[in-house]
Parts: sequence; structure tokens; C-alpha cells
Amino acid sequence: MIQEHNKKKEVAQALQLVKSELLINRETIEEMMKIEKINKEGACYLLQYKDKMNEASSDSLNYYGYFPFQSQDFLPVTDAMEMLRASSVMQNIKNKELAVEIIQAYAVIKNAHLFYEGFSKAKETGVEKCVSQQEFRKISNENKSLRETWEFTLHLPEGLAAIRQISFIHDDPHLTYSHYMELIDKTITFIDKEYN
Repeated sequence: MIQEHNKKKEVAQALQLVKSELLINRETIEEMMKIEKINKEGACYLLQYKDKMNEASSDSLNYYGYFPFQSQDFLPVTDAMEMLRASSVMQNIKNKELAVEIIQAYAVIKNAHLFYEGFSKAKETGVEKCVSQQEFRKISNENKSLRETWEFTLHLPEGLAAIRQISFIHDDPHLTYSHYMELIDKTITFIDKEYN
């Protein structure tokens, strides 16, 4: 009886770590979604004014800044899951549906990172073609305004191609990332229901 109680306590503690880790990964996925959305919005905005950059709002240009040319990488956090797998705790979870749900949540986290990585690599490829152009390197060393820089960039075939590519890499990143977050939320709710 004491041993059973200790096993249950060990499972509950391990699942609280998993829950915390799921929340951290959820926040990361939300940040990936925001970055992809602002890149897409910025690229669409720039394309809208590609032949009339002087009509583009200064506030909007400042808001989007050089975002399409910046990158950020993310890594999934999986320490609690790895601990769960390496120990006997996973087999001590009474509700096997919960165990499966946790495994699926981590698969979702991996898929979210692969989705974002696909966006990042496609964007990076297009941007690299643009920034490697001698004309681009020359203007980037000059003291040009943001408006002038974008106007010049969008007149380079490689610059226009990079911004177009960013604008359509994923049709609706919000929908995809939201789906990933919902699946993680479902797992967190399941853990709370079983162990709180």
C-alpha cells in the first residue's frame, strides 16, 4: 500500500514536470506563430507598395522594419519527457490513454518545430539570394532610410522573389500553429483531470 502510494506520488510529480514542459513548448509555438505571421504580413505589406514605396506608411514600415531579413531559431524542450521514458514512471501511469496523449503531444511539438523550420529554411534561401547580390551589399553599407532600402530591395529581382516567397510559404500559419497549441492544451487538461 505504501509502495502503491509512492508510485502514484512519483507519477504525479513527473507529470507536473511534463505539464510545465508542455506549457513552455506551447509558449514557444505561440512565439513561432507570431514571428511567421509578422513576416507574412510584412512581406504582403511591402509587396502592396513595391512600385509606390513613397505611399507606404512610415509607421507600418517602422513596425515591420527589417523583420523579413531577420531569423530566429527555436528548439523543443523535451527533458521531462525523456526522463519519463527512461524511468519506469511511464508504465506506472494508470490511464494508458493519458500516456498515449502525452506521447502524441510531444509528436505535435516536434511537428510544430518542423513546420517552423520549413518556413525558416525557405525564407533563408530567398533572403540569402538577395543579400548575396553585390548591389544589395553596396546599398546596405550606405546610410539609406528604411523606405529607400525597401524600395531598392524590391527592385532587385532576388529581393522581390525573397519577399514574395515569405508572403506565401504557408497559407495560414495561424490555423496550423493554433491546432498544435489546442492539442497541447488538451493534454495539459487531461493531466490536470487525472492528477489534480
